[in-house]
Amino acid sequence: MRMIMIFGRLLRQARRSTFLLLMLSLFGLMFSVSEAQSQATANWTGLWDTKWTGGGAQVEFQQTGTDVTGRYALYNGRIEAKAVGRQLIGRWFEGNRQGEILFVQSPDGSSFMGRFEYATAEWWTGVRVDASQYQGVEVDQSSPMTTMRSFLQAMNESGADGVSRGAGGGMALVSKAASVVDVSEADRGGLNISDYVHELYTVLDKLTFRFWNLPHGQIQGDDATAKLGQFDTNVTFDAAFRRKGDKWFIAGPSLAALKAKHAELSNARGEPVDAVAEPEKLRTPRDTFKTLLSGFINGNDKVADSTLNMLGFNAAVRDDEAQLLGRYLKKVIDRIGYVYWQEIPDDPKSKKPYTFFQHPAGNIVVGPVEVGDADKGGVIWQFTPETLHHIRGLYAAVEDMPVAPEFTAFAADDPYFKARSLARSISPDLLKRAGPADRWQWLMLAILGLLGIVCGFLVNAVISAFSHRTSASVSGPPAPHLRVIGWSIRAIVLGLFLLAALRLLGLPDVVATPVKALAWAGMLIGTVPILWHLIGNMAESYRTRWEIPGYHETLISLLTGVARVAVIITAFLLLAKVFAIPYEHVLAGLGIGGLAVALAAQPTLQNFLSGLTLYADRPVSVGDFCKFDDTFGTVEHIGMRSTRVRSLDRTVISVPNSEFSDMKIENYARRDRIRFKTTLQLRYETTADQLRYVLAQLRQLLIAHPRVVEDPHIRFVGFGEYSLDVEIIAYIRTAEHAEFLAIREDILMHIMKIMDDAGAQFAFPSSVEYAADDTPIDREKQAAAEKTVAAWRAEEKLPFPDFLKAHKEEMNNTLVYPPEGSIQAHETEPDEMNGKGKLPNASQSRWKLFRDKAAKADPKPAG
Repeated sequence: MRMIMIFGRLLRQARRSTFLLLMLSLFGLMFSVSEAQSQATANWTGLWDTKWTGGGAQVEFQQTGTDVTGRYALYNGRIEAKAVGRQLIGRWFEGNRQGEILFVQSPDGSSFMGRFEYATAEWWTGVRVDASQYQGVEVDQSSPMTTMRSFLQAMNESGADGVSRGAGGGMALVSKAASVVDVSEADRGGLNISDYVHELYTVLDKLTFRFWNLPHGQIQGDDATAKLGQFDTNVTFDAAFRRKGDKWFIAGPSLAALKAKHAELSNARGEPVDAVAEPEKLRTPRDTFKTLLSGFINGNDKVADSTLNMLGFNAAVRDDEAQLLGRYLKKVIDRIGYVYWQEIPDDPKSKKPYTFFQHPAGNIVVGPVEVGDADKGGVIWQFTPETLHHIRGLYAAVEDMPVAPEFTAFAADDPYFKARSLARSISPDLLKRAGPADRWQWLMLAILGLLGIVCGFLVNAVISAFSHRTSASVSGPPAPHLRVIGWSIRAIVLGLFLLAALRLLGLPDVVATPVKALAWAGMLIGTVPILWHLIGNMAESYRTRWEIPGYHETLISLLTGVARVAVIITAFLLLAKVFAIPYEHVLAGLGIGGLAVALAAQPTLQNFLSGLTLYADRPVSVGDFCKFDDTFGTVEHIGMRSTRVRSLDRTVISVPNSEFSDMKIENYARRDRIRFKTTLQLRYETTADQLRYVLAQLRQLLIAHPRVVEDPHIRFVGFGEYSLDVEIIAYIRTAEHAEFLAIREDILMHIMKIMDDAGAQFAFPSSVEYAADDTPIDREKQAAAEKTVAAWRAEEKLPFPDFLKAHKEEMNNTLVYPPEGSIQAHETEPDEMNGKGKLPNASQSRWKLFRDKAAKADPKPAG
């Protein structure tokens, strides 16, 4: 056996060593791979947005092997370098200026950190950008109008308009914008070209003009000018253009003139010069367009939803309908053409709706909406409800129009528009209206509803089969709650299919409202029985898996009730939200005028709080035998409302918690011992010494009994009407009532024996005339008892008022219990019932009655 243990220990150590070696090998392999990756030549090819102290430019790298060349047109600069691992080492050139560079690419290849030298060492950082956005902006300098278009489109897409664009490429697009600006270094006022272009854009962005009004077509001479105005003010800006060869450039004014014009434009609107652009506040029609389109750029439909005035749409489907209508609006705008912010009004004080697009099937209009005090600026601009109500028909009318070239690369259909296109390809008649929805929408709704019903039955069948395999089979019909859960599963699956139909089919609100209500109602109503049953199963699992004390059973019952009530309340609140019931106002009303409801619910609330009190104070627990008022019984259940007790008659008594907690409860299950009390009534013929003998024997009996707690009380207490009264009070070492009855019976039997040995008799509560033929007192026993007491007295060992302590210790636990001949005489009792560990057997010291000692005239009991 020892060899097996040693072998097992060695095997475990070998396993640990093998595991350690394996982990070290894996770490070594990973380190080697990482080291190899760090030594591999990084890929620098692509467009990079770069910045350095006081400037920046877009750099386009081309890499052949380890040779890397780069160009940044903004400063007519170039880079010649070699790639060594993730490092790029070489030189930069800008005309007559040049210096060394050291770039180090990040491990993920998305950015680099570097230094360059001219007079001193400076930092130079860059981030890789998406080339598609950069290439999507084409430069057209065929006329002043197209030049201005190219400039503003590049700057808008670079993010200079305050709209975030996840694709990046801002610096590269600024470079494109700068390529159409002709400005001398002196007019730049010491700014680099990138910062100057931003200053020019800031001025142009505060203007509102139509591109068609800019010079185009046949233009005489090489210079042209256009007067551009600010919407709803008298401030204008003269935009100058200059032709060089066959290309037109924006003639950049001096930096001082730009700053002065910027201040003039800001003052005309009452805005600070350094005001921060916040399109999400929707203070102008231009902000509304920016927020709508930026939401789709960044994939955030919720931001776009804020731009739609959903007045008149059902609140139950308002959120879903807003997302769909926003996508419809975006689809139409994609077909209209690129949106230049500078063509849209930006005056926050204007109250006139702005019409962006007109069509016989419907217009696209942005209008003011009051959300507070209009005089204090409490107005936002949103697409009007009329626009949204007609947008489906408008899209159907312009659907065949190709997407504008600027959006071709980004125009992707979502599932709804793909489904709509599929229906149109099958048959154009499916797009015809049939009431509030298209024919294909009705058809798909019916198909998805039928699929939901069929799948519900299938899912329920699979779950039922799995549950039968994992649990013991039970014969007979299924329980009622299992049938309810089966229908709940079917309702949930049907609801899921209907919600999918809403997302896929884009139903109008008049149809989507009842469909969504049916879907959520089915899911919520179906979920409640499942959660109800699941909560009960979890509680039962705790009861059966672990031995739970009674007071924990109380807590489990209370928590189960609370959880089930919470499920029902939550389901009602969610249903209220689905049906657009303003339950918030109802809850607020309960806080103000809910006194009547509180009074009506006071008993229920009081019972619940009393249940918590019963758990906290623990006067009783489940399974305890107790007495409340005049009723005895065993506690079976403590719930949220009431406590159930099984009475001695085996009936069930249900008591409200509020009443039960106020009752005088006597818990017998908590006692550690039971009091034994009786009064012996002896006849008046009993002599004093005979009574002393009885008292001594009774005390010795209770001290010697192993199931009696020490220091019992046995005293002659008085003269009754017809008897001499001896009071006996002792505590029996047991908490079980049935066992107490057996021990009490044994003690009473011993008392009868003592009375018989002493020749004493019990008195009876009646008048007795003694005749000659009455049973006489046993004079011999009486004389023996008196002789024994006389011997104690002569030896000065009379055991009154009590035995000596040493004599008590000698007598303690010497009586045989259970008595000799009992069927339980040789069973071992628990240690707490006997301080010596076990009951004495026949070979141990046995209690000798004083009658044996009296026969030998031995006064030893007196000590």
